[in-house]
Amino acid sequence: MKRIQLSIPFSVDLTEESAWEALNEKCTSFGIVRCHFQLNERILNEPHQVGESLAVYKSPKGVGSQHVISSSFELEEVRQINSIEKFLFESESTAKFASELAAKIGFSKENSITGKLKSELSEKLKQSVMSSVEINESQKIRETTSFEITNTIDPNVTDPIVAVPVFKRKSFDLLLGHVDFLRVDYEREMLGLRKKSKKTPKIIDFNSHPNRIEFGIPLATIKYWEFLPKSSALMLEDEHEVQVENSEQLSIEAPHCEKRKFVKFPDVPSLYQIANAAFPLKWILRKAPDNQWTEDKLRKIELDEVKNTNNGWWRKYGRSS
Repeated sequence: MKRIQLSIPFSVDLTEESAWEALNEKCTSFGIVRCHFQLNERILNEPHQVGESLAVYKSPKGVGSQHVISSSFELEEVRQINSIEKFLFESESTAKFASELAAKIGFSKENSITGKLKSELSEKLKQSVMSSVEINESQKIRETTSFEITNTIDPNVTDPIVAVPVFKRKSFDLLLGHVDFLRVDYEREMLGLRKKSKKTPKIIDFNSHPNRIEFGIPLATIKYWEFLPKSSALMLEDEHEVQVENSEQLSIEAPHCEKRKFVKFPDVPSLYQIANAAFPLKWILRKAPDNQWTEDKLRKIELDEVKNTNNGWWRKYGRSS
């Protein structure tokens, strides 16, 4: 079973100060709540089905032996994962959930959220996602697929033949795996003349991030049609019945299973690493020239907070690295 991790907002986008929420008018305090979703692919126990015909052929009379029809086609199809990612990114449901969670945790408390509150917020998110019914046209990302249909035709068949695309019904179970959050303040240290960045909650162990909240909550099931180019075939026109009228549909239904699941935190740059890119240590360096950040570059940023505390991971491994 395929498992796909989606983090909203995207790591590279968060290297821009404008992607963070300004928490005061002076713009010396910033906060972010990031949601980590997981898609679990599931094949439905349904037969293959065919779509609209792509072309019509007629076998010539008097052919003494079998002959081969081979034609190339192009079909526009939806890229399901990218479309779901765009849906989650643009959805008011995600934004509202993040906003309400931020109000509860205040960007500063270390995972101080009760199980009851987690259930209430995730239930509201689930109901809001399901109310969408399906992913709309503006959120669908498409690509053109080239393929070929080749079949050997019996010379005795003279009735019209059509080329048809074949589809298989599949689904993704959408879960909210984790949420992480961070606050960055520019403050003057005691007797200090210049403002320096300070992150909350404070991290002292590289392997223990106090700003992560585990959910593992099923939100919805998203059903879609997968195009099977190698299964597409020729069939008699009078036997052809369109079974898949809208192969680009991405429908949203109630979760297949309501049971809470364990979801591993995704391999993405931490908010501490991203904040080091978005908010330089010194206030006066905030408007430094833009850097072309990638996720790999962000992962390599050291967590100076851990290093400077001489504690946890750094104390154990850092001096020899």
